[in-house]
Amino acid sequence: MKTIKVNIDAFSSGQVGSKIWLCEELERTGWSSKLTYIYGGWHGITAFLLLSRGTFNVGQIQSFDIDPSCEVIADTLNENWVWQEWQFKAYTLDCNGYVRGGADLIINTSTEHFHSIDWFDNIPKGTRVVFQGNNMPHDDHVVHSASLESFIEQYPLTEYSYIGEKEFKYPTWSFKRFMVIGTK
Repeated sequence: MKTIKVNIDAFSSGQVGSKIWLCEELERTGWSSKLTYIYGGWHGITAFLLLSRGTFNVGQIQSFDIDPSCEVIADTLNENWVWQEWQFKAYTLDCNGYVRGGADLIINTSTEHFHSIDWFDNIPKGTRVVFQGNNMPHDDHVVHSASLESFIEQYPLTEYSYIGEKEFKYPTWSFKRFMVIGTK
C-alpha cells in the first residue's frame, strides 16, 4: 500500500465548516453544472462534499492546485468518482496561467493564497463563480480581506446570488470567512 503525506489542517473545523457552508448556499441557488473547476483545490474536500451530498447536480469536477502532492491526495479522497467516467479528476496546475475553457462554474475557496489576481482576471465574463476568503492573519496568506466589503471589492461580480460571512470562534482566537456566489 502506498503512503501519502496529508496536511491534517485540510480537515480542520474551519476548513470543513467553510466548505459545508459553501455546499449549503450553492445548493440553495438551484443551479446545476456540467463542468466545475475548483481553483486551489488542495486535498479535494470541496469536491468530495459536493459529490457525496448529492444535492448539487454536477456532471464533472476538475480540481487544480499548484502543489503536485495534492493531485494524488485529492484523487484518492475522491476515488469513488475518479473511476466513474472521470466525474472527478485532480490536476497539478497554476491557476494564474491559462486554464482550459468550458467550465460553467468556478470555485475558489483559497483566494488568500494566490499571489496574483490573474486567476480572477482570466475567468470569462458571464461565468458563475463561488469565492471564499478570510480575515485570518497567517504566514501563507498573501491576500488579506479585512471585511466582507473589502473582499467583494477585490473580486467584483456583475450579479450576486449570495453574499455572506461566517465567524469561526475558538477558545483563544477567531476569524471570519467571507463568501460570494454569483456571475462574473
